Amino acid sequence: MSDNFHKIARQEIQEELDNLKEILLQCNNDNDISNYGNKIEKHLHKIKGLAPMMDQNDVGEIAKLNDIILRNIIENGMLSGTYQIISESLHMMQEIFNGTNEKNIDEFKTKIRNNFSHIFNQ
Repeated sequence: MSDNFHKIARQEIQEELDNLKEILLQCNNDNDISNYGNKIEKHLHKIKGLAPMMDQNDVGEIAKLNDIILRNIIENGMLSGTYQIISESLHMMQEIFNGTNEKNIDEFKTKIRNNFSHIFNQ
């Protein structure tokens, strides 16, 4: 892929992360996540598609896991623990994308799957 494509895709991912941050600043709890579910899911969906194309597979996978959680919320209503995990996920994706992450990414992805095992084990 061309350098121009990489530059544009990188900008788009950063914009999506910034937009997610703006939405989450308006949220304080799981109910707020439920209320903003459609907006949050749209940004996560875009990130999960673009990130792997930029060799940001961990960012894409975290976005995918959160996208699954959000789709469940959209279909079934509020889900306990989502505010915390989505906030942590955004922070982790930003750090990975900017090359500043020092945490164990695989442990974090396992934490998401374990906290919402009833969704991922369907």
